[in-house]
Amino acid sequence: MAILFTVPLIGQDSIRYTEGFQFNRGIYTSLQDFKSNNPVKPSDIITDIDSSSPKFFQYLLAQENFRFPRNNEIVYMSPKEIFGYSDGSQVYYGAQYRFEVIGRICLLKEVDVVDSYSSFINPGDKYEAAREEGSGKLYILDFDTGAFFRCKPRKVEEIFQRDKALYREYENAGGKRKEKVLDFIKEYNFRRPVYFPKGK
Repeated sequence: MAILFTVPLIGQDSIRYTEGFQFNRGIYTSLQDFKSNNPVKPSDIITDIDSSSPKFFQYLLAQENFRFPRNNEIVYMSPKEIFGYSDGSQVYYGAQYRFEVIGRICLLKEVDVVDSYSSFINPGDKYEAAREEGSGKLYILDFDTGAFFRCKPRKVEEIFQRDKALYREYENAGGKRKEKVLDFIKEYNFRRPVYFPKGK
């Protein structure tokens, strides 16, 4: 998956992320696309799949590749190369990791994904899809660096150390380590908010 290590400037049209923020519907080809809330729109993707279908992304990402115009040329991309996508209500990293928490530390869960489908043969035929079952395991995406890894306390604690005061609070807090990590992810994100351009 393509990763870019750049941080967009906060412009006048950018707002602090809160739950309920509307991400634009489409494919994020890079981390920069995600940070800019600037995906490739479904209507711009060249495919026989109905772009208004609620299952558009499931079927699109079950194909070997897809194409779309950019900078006066046609770009070909495989599902494994994308950063992620937004279906208009939820955001995904790659094809099978759903964002549960979005912030400086993003928390994601591995979910089911369509891994193959049959295309139209005759008008009116329906798509038939096979699904690959997700594990439900939790993962972390570091918003600042683009690093993606399993949610392990030791790895998350390395990020907490960027905020010395918060890390001291974390070390002094009681409770089980795994539960404490999840609580302090939320606190870290509150103290270090992220901003996105408003959805269109």
